[in-house]
Amino acid sequence: MPGSAALSKTNAELVLDELPWVHSLPWKKAMQWYDMVLHDPGCDPDTVAAIGRNDRYFLLTHILGRADASQPWLYDRCREVEENTDGFLDLWARDHYKSTIITYAGAIQEILNDCNITIGIFSHTRPIAKAFQSQIMQEFEKNEFLKEIYQDVLWANPRREAPVWSLDSGIVVKRDTNPKEATVEAWGLVDGQPISKHFRLAIFDDTVTPSSVNTPDQIIKTTEAWELAQNLTSSQHPRTWHVGTRYNFADTYGQLLTRGALVPRVYPATNDGTMDGEPVFLKPDVWQKKVSESSTYTIACQQLQNPVAGSEQELKPEWVRRYELRPLTMNVYIMCDYAGSRKSTGSSRTAFCVVGIDHALNKYLLDGACHKMGLSDRWTMMKQLRRKWMAAPGVQGVWVGYERFGAQSDIEHFEQMMLIENEHFDIQELNWPRDGDVAKDNRIRRLEPDARNWRLFFPYDGEPTSTQIDAIKRGNDHLVAKPIKRKDTDNRLYDLVDYMIRNEWIFFPNTTAKDMLDALSRIYDMDPRAPMIINEDDCLPDYVED
Repeated sequence: MPGSAALSKTNAELVLDELPWVHSLPWKKAMQWYDMVLHDPGCDPDTVAAIGRNDRYFLLTHILGRADASQPWLYDRCREVEENTDGFLDLWARDHYKSTIITYAGAIQEILNDCNITIGIFSHTRPIAKAFQSQIMQEFEKNEFLKEIYQDVLWANPRREAPVWSLDSGIVVKRDTNPKEATVEAWGLVDGQPISKHFRLAIFDDTVTPSSVNTPDQIIKTTEAWELAQNLTSSQHPRTWHVGTRYNFADTYGQLLTRGALVPRVYPATNDGTMDGEPVFLKPDVWQKKVSESSTYTIACQQLQNPVAGSEQELKPEWVRRYELRPLTMNVYIMCDYAGSRKSTGSSRTAFCVVGIDHALNKYLLDGACHKMGLSDRWTMMKQLRRKWMAAPGVQGVWVGYERFGAQSDIEHFEQMMLIENEHFDIQELNWPRDGDVAKDNRIRRLEPDARNWRLFFPYDGEPTSTQIDAIKRGNDHLVAKPIKRKDTDNRLYDLVDYMIRNEWIFFPNTTAKDMLDALSRIYDMDPRAPMIINEDDCLPDYVED
């Protein structure tokens, strides 16, 4: 602990030397230190400005005048976010000051530290982002104390002096560079992202709203808009902050968490994340009022940051079982769910699934693809998959199934290509009594019993296991599970199983991306049969020791 002589000094550099120690103090001790420094007769504006640049809680409560934030829980959050800033997804309960601490105070602190920084604030729609920018603008216009101690950065009269100062065009502080981006700009994700902009810091706040989760299509639209917005950061040193509240299990934040794209920093409204827990910030009577006036689902999403996944998620992540070796003997079925004109053109893909059936009717995903394909591409994919698995050791037969509805022209084309290429095989038309989203969901739900009961398996993707190494030594390397890698129409490589899990499986039925699951579920329309076992040893796992 520094001595009293050090505390009495007003030199800004000496005070900054003490800040790491101050940041380790509990709230009350830190408040006492602030008061000691501020009431020192020798305290000058440079000292106050230096603390504000390096202490977000001090900036928020003592310079920006937010006395309402004088609370120990908010003090702890300020300490946390200023120590670890970039690459986090801050999901805090509503009304817990996350935007105040991160988007508002955080953006101001960044500007005070670097007058040349460019910040893009992105929300679901532009009016939401403009509200955040407006808050910063008003502070820079009306806070005379702020303008006085940071006069090297802020204009005395920004509406008259600043080269750019509006909600539409952004705001520009005093800076010695001239990038095309303003100091702060506000943009929407889904209602017109900027073109040819590259911000040194992108703040994504309220990118998920109630209107963005009403339908699966809206969720996909928001997620795709977020992906596009990643191109609006600096290419050399991209920095991003993400702030929000959950509204649905399948929302964009849920998808980002599943992908591992950001580091989650989650703070529910109660100490144990349940409705019966003690509130961490809200007063008990305020918390009880929220609970009594809101549905359980609303509280779970917006206050506990834990959407009731159990009631929505029909295909559990833990049901994705992996196989290290495929069966020695099996029958193979190739199913296709094609993307035709009858489907939404925005996100529909043609999906091929190759499934192996063993003696016990267990199902193994062996191969496939899921991306946009033209008619000739579909023929080529079908033909190549059939050739590959017809020639695979241990495969007794290969059957092909193709979705019937609206696909008559496809099948006629395939029959013509068989004549031209002298490659003939039967195509079973896959039928279903009704079509549409409800019918598709019901088809997919047929996967649940097999998935739940360890009868549906996906290829293992990782470092070779002892079982796989042993199989290779025995000359059975063709049995070793391999990741299913494909290139889409833009020549981008993707992992089929990874795509299915993070886009379809874990969000079913709350997503319109169901093509792969639908194709996989068509195995039940193929009337799959177990292979004929000639040697009983073929029924045993290949890796059992002799």
